Amino acid sequence: MNNNIVDNLSLVLQVLSLQILFEDFNNSDLMQELQRQDSVYFEKIIKQNEQILEYLRKGGIADGKDIRRD
Repeated sequence: MNNNIVDNLSLVLQVLSLQILFEDFNNSDLMQELQRQDSVYFEKIIKQNEQILEYLRKGGIADGKDIRRD
């Protein structure tokens, strides 16, 4: 009987361990996707900032329009 209790407890612990493993796997996937989105987002911000700096170097003229504020 004592052996049966240990076997049942072992099974429960294995199931809990498997559940934790699946949750960790999902969290890892989520973190990877968030890092990818951050990378894309920051690249876009850097590109826009470079465009802004280029416009400012040209005296505030962008696409033939004066973007300077008086």
